[in-house]
Amino acid sequence: MLGFLSLIAVGTFLIWLLNLEEKPISLINALFTATSAVCVTGLSVVDTGGDLTFASQVVLMSLIQLGGLGIMTAMTIVPLLVGQRIGLRQRFYFAKEKGLDYPSGAVKLLIHIIKVTMLFEAIGFVPLFLSFAREMPVGRAFFAAIFHSISAFCNAGFSLFSNNLEGYSNTFIVPGTIMFLIVFGGLGYPFYMELTSRVKTERKLTPYIKLVILATVSLILFGTLSLLLVEWNRSLAGFSPLLKIWNALFMSITPRTAGFDTIAPASLSKAGYVITILLMIIGASPSSTGGGIKTTTAGVLWCTVKSNLRGKPPSVFAQSISIDLIVSATTLVMLYLATIFVSVIFLSIIEPFSFEQLLFEVVSSLGTVGLSLGITPQLSETGKLVLVILMFWGRVGLVTFMYSVFRKREKENVVLPRAYIPIG
Repeated sequence: MLGFLSLIAVGTFLIWLLNLEEKPISLINALFTATSAVCVTGLSVVDTGGDLTFASQVVLMSLIQLGGLGIMTAMTIVPLLVGQRIGLRQRFYFAKEKGLDYPSGAVKLLIHIIKVTMLFEAIGFVPLFLSFAREMPVGRAFFAAIFHSISAFCNAGFSLFSNNLEGYSNTFIVPGTIMFLIVFGGLGYPFYMELTSRVKTERKLTPYIKLVILATVSLILFGTLSLLLVEWNRSLAGFSPLLKIWNALFMSITPRTAGFDTIAPASLSKAGYVITILLMIIGASPSSTGGGIKTTTAGVLWCTVKSNLRGKPPSVFAQSISIDLIVSATTLVMLYLATIFVSVIFLSIIEPFSFEQLLFEVVSSLGTVGLSLGITPQLSETGKLVLVILMFWGRVGLVTFMYSVFRKREKENVVLPRAYIPIG
């Protein structure tokens, strides 16, 4: 938590300072921008390409990369690069950030993370550069390709274009590359490490890998088909059938915490809002560059409900689900929904916007998505601070934050009697 806060503080100062002479911005806007970058959200109160200097854009890109990797990952890379041995405490913190219970294998995972990140961002850079070079100077196209590749793989959603990617809604290369990076950036680093290990040893895929793949594919298909159905003659009107499917696919993938858009979210129907909000709440997979409650959390709860309705013990892919896992998933979802509820009520009191607009902004902030109905720059300073807090919580993790603040360190040995409470 302190690492993320420190990075946000440094980023805020640099963005504010580097814009001071040419294009001055307020300190609260610099704070909002830095937080959005470090928390890989993408919500913006300034025009990234127009209001920020080139130096500030470089700082912003660096914050996105560091935020996407994770603060403990970034801090662990430094001693590795200078040839120093990584201590046990550093390995432990890094392992916990990536969802590992033990520090063993931490260095192997770290090297794997660096390789995966560099590989995918390099793959994304090539088609983006070739596409941008057709319409802008080579130097600008080079930087724009690097910026958007990092922003997409880290699920940040920042764009150097004033209308995000809406100018590419009739094309395939740029949206296709961005979708590719978003999906693979949202699968999670442990996913790649475990999948590689299983393939090399020719062992069966674990329930974790199967659940991530199934949930990811199911959500993409659900989002695409449902958005096609409700937006065919609304926000997608005017496109050819092929482009309608293509843009619906993009609209289905980007709420998974990315924040890019080829169709303005404000043009969506009410049903489109609901579908997008649901996708934003679920988000990406654990230990990835994305946010949300995570695909595995939703998957565990879905399997639990399905098993319970059949009168069977909770299971996933013929393996039982522990009660501790169910409790953790339920706790996360309840905290998540409660935070959304309280935040929307508070913003409704201080802001003049409609309920659906505020709900959309709150869910986008907490899920570190970055999609907006266009009201973010118009929020009051207090409203912006609320979103800053939500972005921070969404990136650090609500359960992690609550654990660090409220959990007692001493171990209790009291066993309480069981309570019987009728449900439903």
